[in-house]
Amino acid sequence: MPKKPATDLVADLTWAELYARNIRQDLKLLSPAVKKIETGHELTEGAALLRRQLEDANRTTGELRKMTGVPPRRSD
Repeated sequence: MPKKPATDLVADLTWAELYARNIRQDLKLLSPAVKKIETGHELTEGAALLRRQLEDANRTTGELRKMTGVPPRRSD
């Protein structure tokens, strides 16, 4: 695979950060909202899919940290 220019890498990480920020804001709104409604199969499946995707994203960021030499996060 050819190397990507650093500017492309920074742009990809910037977009990822923006997506993560939006997801975090949406989750803060969704979590209390779903406690007030009766959830259906589609909503439950969607949340399970989101969790799997975020687990994958978490693994990917861990791999990127290793590749760049950034130390792992401390668990507080």
